[in-house]
This record gives sequence, structure tokens and C-alpha cells, in this order.
Amino acid sequence: MTVTRTRSDRRRLAVAAVIGHLVVIAGAALLREPTLWFAVGMMGPGLCLCVGAAAVLRRSVGRPGSAAKDLDERELLLRNRAHYAAFQGICLLMLVDLAYGLYAAGQPDSGSLLSSMTAALFVFGTSLPALWLAWRLPDDDPEDFADIDEGIPG
Repeated sequence: MTVTRTRSDRRRLAVAAVIGHLVVIAGAALLREPTLWFAVGMMGPGLCLCVGAAAVLRRSVGRPGSAAKDLDERELLLRNRAHYAAFQGICLLMLVDLAYGLYAAGQPDSGSLLSSMTAALFVFGTSLPALWLAWRLPDDDPEDFADIDEGIPG
């Protein structure tokens, strides 16, 4: 049995991805001269955690992340709901970025501060559909994987 077939496993991965994203965002906020190397040291592991967990989540949510021609009506509805929720989340993240831009405008080297924060928030926004699906999808039906688990060809 794979690690991500249950809702609780997918939710653990989603929490790990969100923690990774928050570490990257905190690193982007600290990306200035006195704390530069500390911020870079935070962003590396945080980026590995968030991108790795998001990649596993995208694979584990399965078909709702696929192209429209490959999905049935229920899966299309799930995908559309996930993208709509992610769009709302990205709008919220861009408001956070705007507020940070107003703060960073008075700082020296404001361009690099704002670009690093925008990049961190953008990466977070790209994983929102997979995070939403991971949180909302029910457990997979064990009967769908019985043949695979027993080694019997399907």
C-alpha cells in the first residue's frame, strides 16, 4: 500500500508542504543584509520540503489533476472546485504581497525584497490546488488496489 491512499496521509503531506512554504516565505521576509545567510539557510530546506511534498501530493490526488479530456463529470467538478479555491487563495496571497511591497518600499534594496517575496508566494500559490484536493478528497477505495497489493496483474 502506498503512503498517500488515505485522507490522513494526504493531510500530513499537505501540512508538511504548508510548513515548507511558510519557511520559504519567512526566509524571503528576512532576505536582507544582517540576516541574509540565515534566510538563505532557511529557504533551501524549506524549498526542498514544500516542493517535494507538493510533488508527492500532485501524484497522490490522481486524476482530478489531469487534463479535462481524461476526467469524468465528478472529477471535472473536483478539479474546477480546487482551481477556484486556489484562485481565491492566490488573490489573498497577492494582497499579502501588496502589503509587503508597501512595507518594502521604504527599505534599502526594496526590489530584491519584493521579488523574493513575490516568488515565494507564487510558488505557494501553484501548489494550492493539490493542497485543496489533498485536504478534501475522501480515502481511496481499498478494493481498487486489491489486485495491485496482492501482486495479481489487473
